This record gives sequence, C-alpha cells and structure tokens, in this order.
Amino acid sequence: MRIKDYRKRILGLRIFSDILATILAWALAFFLRFYVLPGGRGKPIELFAVLAVFACAFTLFFCNRQGLYSCNEISTFAKEASNIFKVSLYVFLLFVCVYYYLFVEKVSRLALLLFFAFHFLFLLISRRLINASFEKRFKERGKRGLFYQRILLVGSGSSIEEYCSAVTHDDTDGRTVEGQYFGQGRTIDGIAQVQAASLKEAVSKSKADIVVISTSEMSYTDSQRILNESLDLFGQKVFLIPSIPKSYVGTELSMYRGIPIIGINSFEMSPLGRIFKRTFDVVSCSLGVLLLSPLFLFISILVKTTSKGPVFFRQKRVTRDGKVFEMLKFRSMRIDMPEGDPHLTPENDPRVTKIGKFLRKTSLDEIPQFFNVIGGSMSLIGPRPERPELEERFIKTIPGYNMRHKMKAGISGWAQVNGLRGNTSIEKRIDYDLYYIRNWSFGFDMKIVIFTFLKGFINKNAY
Repeated sequence: MRIKDYRKRILGLRIFSDILATILAWALAFFLRFYVLPGGRGKPIELFAVLAVFACAFTLFFCNRQGLYSCNEISTFAKEASNIFKVSLYVFLLFVCVYYYLFVEKVSRLALLLFFAFHFLFLLISRRLINASFEKRFKERGKRGLFYQRILLVGSGSSIEEYCSAVTHDDTDGRTVEGQYFGQGRTIDGIAQVQAASLKEAVSKSKADIVVISTSEMSYTDSQRILNESLDLFGQKVFLIPSIPKSYVGTELSMYRGIPIIGINSFEMSPLGRIFKRTFDVVSCSLGVLLLSPLFLFISILVKTTSKGPVFFRQKRVTRDGKVFEMLKFRSMRIDMPEGDPHLTPENDPRVTKIGKFLRKTSLDEIPQFFNVIGGSMSLIGPRPERPELEERFIKTIPGYNMRHKMKAGISGWAQVNGLRGNTSIEKRIDYDLYYIRNWSFGFDMKIVIFTFLKGFINKNAY
C-alpha cells in the first residue's frame, strides 16, 4: 500500500471524528444547560438539529483553514492543540454571530460557553486517539516496507544535509532518502550517489516520490538547468530549499512590472491588527493585575523583608521604533554589588538573592510588566526588550537586529517559549523574533500565550 492511499483513510477518519466530536459537544452542552442545570427549559429537537449542522460546517471549514486535514506531516501535540484551540474559538465566535442574527429563539450564553469548552476537549481527544493509533501502525508498516515515500536529494551544502538529517532521524512518517544527485563532490555519508545525465533520469533510477533541491552551491547555469528540468516532473512533488536565513520565512513575495521581488523588511501591522493586539493587551493585563493582586502584595513583602532596597527594579529598555522606556520588575538582586559592564545575567550570579533566584526561575519577577503593557510601552507578546547599551553592541554585530523594533517589546515571545531565555544564543533569539514579526497574526499571539502557560514560566535557562 502506498502512503497516499493510507493517508486518505486517515483524512476520512479525521473528518468523521471531527463531525462526531462537534455533535457530541453541542448535544452535551444543550442537554446540560436545558435539562440538568437549574433554570433551564427543554428546547425542541428541531432547533438542536439545525444548529448542529451549522456547528459541523463551521468546524470542517476552520479545521481545513488551520491545516488540520493536511497529511503531509505528522504534527506535534503542542502545534495540533494550538490549531484545535483556534478552530474551537473561531467556531464559537462565528456560531454566536450566526445564531443571534438568524434565529429568533435564543440560547443562553452558558450553553454556548459549554459548547466551546466541550468542542475543544472532544476534538483534542479524538485527534490524539486517532493519531496514536495510526502513528503506531504507520511506523510498523513503514519499517516492513508496505508503504513509504522515496526522497531524492539534489545538490549539496549544509541545508540539504540538515534536511537529510531530519528525515533519517525520525522515520515515523514513512519517508526514506534513496539517493543524492548532483552532489558536486560534497556527498552525504550513508547516502547513495545517483549518476545520471539529467534530473529526470536520476528520478527514474531512484524511483523517487519527492525531489528536494538545494542550489546554494550550484553555479547559476547548473541551478537554472536543474530548476527547469524539475518543471517537467509530473509524478513527483518537488521542493526547493531557499538560500535564505530561517528567520526570512514569511517575507512578502510580490511582482513589480513582471519582476518578482521579496520584501525583506516590509512588515507593517494593519490598523485593525494594532487595535486587536492593543485591546487584548489592556484587557488581559488589567485582569491579570486584578486577579494577581494578592500575589503582588505577597511578593512585595518577601522582597522588602529579605533584602535591602526597593520592591521594584526599574531599568531602561528599548521598545518599538527604538524608543527607550523604564521596565518594571520585582527586584531580585542585591543593591550593594555593582554590575560592572552591561552583560546578560550569567548562571549563579552572586548578585541574585535567594528570593530573587526563585522569582527569576518561575518568571514571577516579570509580572509587574503588566503595568508597562497597560501604559503602552510594552505588549503582552513580542520580542523581549534589551538595554540600550547592549543594543548598541548587538546592532553592530547581528544582522537584522534593528528589525525587532518594528513591534513593541513583549513580556513573553516566540523565542522565550522555545527555550531561548537567559544567557542563550542572541543570534538564535533574533531568528525567532524576526520569524514572529514576519508571520505575526492574532492567532500566533494566542498560540504563544498558550505555550507560555504550558512551558514558558519555568525554564532551565531562567536565572
């Protein structure tokens, strides 16, 4: 059995399970609100049936938009959970709008909130059960050769080697590298070299289903020949690894009078996007201050009574458009030990107090920045701000560093939820920050918020 036939079965089962999960979520919410919880009155089954059709249609539409029906890759749990949450949120919001505008008889807000919660939970559970079952059989059958996808690597260089390593590291998706063509003397260990006069002949010899091309080490003439020959391949999928940094993913490709051009630093948030982001910042951080006020008081007492100095630590940082502001934190260091030249805080810094070490490890020292967000100098999500002295150094040594200033500095960010905190590689951190900026969306912010709660507060690099 070829992999594409097997994945058709997975797609069909996913669609069926999504419909079933949606119907069960709506039925349970409907039943609990109107037949179990106090104050409910029984509703006609006809209304339930009509609304269930809308809910299923919206679910299938948004699942497809979020790529949940794509079978090209096996998604990680965190990524799939994030996409499912966005689907449930979008379905809930659209469901509310359609229901309140098109239907005379109203359903309580509690029923709709219950549906949202059950919808997310049931979709997540059904997906994990299906994936767990299929991934096990997928791996077992792939090892026995019942289905697979053969890959032909074309070209040489670090990017093609990195791709090969990613494929061979995990064989659960049934992909195998069959050979390398046009390696130009830089061969990959353990990968057979395909000798052929053309790309089409190389594909025929390797029986490849997928062709992955890297032209980074080819001459202009060779790269044009390979790319032109790839256009004549009909039975194989062809992918090109671009010779650009990873952080460039999301750049804008457009045409100017028939000439293709890429906007390297053309990101600009739309006015509506700014409104959504700012509204979410103010509302979420205001609620955070209100709900966490007892914790604010408790930490303030701990900081004040365990070491000399003020409760809050104020430090100049840089935010959008290069503007300097004073960032607030709970003080976590002694005030009687000078810092010396500006630098990133190293592990086991002697200036950090005992309480400060705990606050920094759990990120509780950062929560006063809610006031920075409410005041407008920061955002809840964005690149972490640095001191002006360090920025002057980084701007001179790290390409693209200034592009971070296209967005407000954030309390949490894409780099932080991926483990790049503390005294870690600033270059890698910039790559993640630029990827976030170029691919910003309100949904991306929500994803980072979820990841922050799942794994962003406590981190081995937070010291």
